Amino acid sequence: MMGLLWHLSRRALVAVVAVYLVVSLAFLFVALTPDPNEGAIAYDVVRSGGDQEDARRAINAYREARNLNDPVHERYARWLIDISTLDWGMSFSHGRTVTSLVADRTPYTALYVVPALVVSLLGGVSVGLYTAFNRRGLVDRAASVLTYSGFGVPNFWLAEIALLLVVGELGVLSRVSQPPPAELWSLAHLEQYVLPSLVLASGLFAGQLRYARAETLEYVNDEFVAALRAKGVGRLAIARHVLRNAAVPILSVFFTDMVAVLVVNIYVIEEVFGIEGLSALSLAAVHQRDMPLVLGTTMVIAFVGIAANFLQDVTYAVLDPRIEAGER
Repeated sequence: MMGLLWHLSRRALVAVVAVYLVVSLAFLFVALTPDPNEGAIAYDVVRSGGDQEDARRAINAYREARNLNDPVHERYARWLIDISTLDWGMSFSHGRTVTSLVADRTPYTALYVVPALVVSLLGGVSVGLYTAFNRRGLVDRAASVLTYSGFGVPNFWLAEIALLLVVGELGVLSRVSQPPPAELWSLAHLEQYVLPSLVLASGLFAGQLRYARAETLEYVNDEFVAALRAKGVGRLAIARHVLRNAAVPILSVFFTDMVAVLVVNIYVIEEVFGIEGLSALSLAAVHQRDMPLVLGTTMVIAFVGIAANFLQDVTYAVLDPRIEAGER
C-alpha cells in the first residue's frame, strides 16, 4: 500500500508541475509575440485623421489598460499568484471574470464531448471484443470497413457533409443554437448535439475498436482461455476475463484519445457546427489578444488533459498490482 501511495503522490506532483509548465508556456507565447491589435489601433487612428503621435498615445493607453507596459517577469509572477489563488482576472473583451465565462461555455462543450467519449469507449471495446472472438465473420468485415473509414475521413469533412445532409437536406435534426441557461438541458436543445457527438465519436470509435480487437487477439488463444473453455465457461464470462487482462492498454488509448479530442477535434467541431463552447471562446480570445481569457481557457484544457493523464496512472495502479510493488 505504501508503494502505491508513493507512486500516486509522485504522479500528482508531476501533474501539478505540468499544469504550471503549460500555463507558463502559454503566457510566454502571448506575452513575447507582437500584438496585432496595436497595428489595428494605429491604423484606425490614422484613418480617422490622427497623426503618428496620436497613434502612439492610443497604443500606450491600450497597453496601460492591460498592464502590458509592466516588465514581463512582474506580469508573470502576478499571474502565477492569481492562478494559485483561483483569481483568473477579468476578460478585456467581455468585461466579465474569466472564471464566469469559462463556467458558462464549458457545458456547451461537455454536451457533445462526454457522450462521444462514452459511445466510443463502450461501443468500440464491445465491438472489438466481439470481432476478435468472431474473426472473418460478417461483423468483423463490417467493423474493418468502419475502422478504415473512421481513420480515413477527416472530422471537418464528415461534419460538413453531415450538416449538409442530415440538417439541410433531410431536416432530421436542427442546427445547434445558444439557448439561455434555463433551457440548456431541455430535450429540444439536447437533440441538437446528437450530430456533433456522432461526428466526434466516429474517429474515437474507430481507434477503440481497432485497438480493443488487437489486444483481445493476443489473449484469445492463451492457455487460460483454453482452460476456461474446457471447463464449460460461457463466452461472455471468457470475454470478461480477456477484457480484464487487456484493460490497461485499452484504457491507455482511450485517455490518449481524450487528450487529442480536447486539443484538436473540439475546435473543428465547434467551428463547423457553430457551437459557442470552450474552444470557440479560446479562439476568440486569441484573435482579440485577451491575455486573461487566453490563459484561462488554456488552463481548463490543460487541467482536463493532465487530469486524464493522472486518472490513467490511478487506473493503472488499480488494475495492475505490480504498480504497488514498484515494478512499473
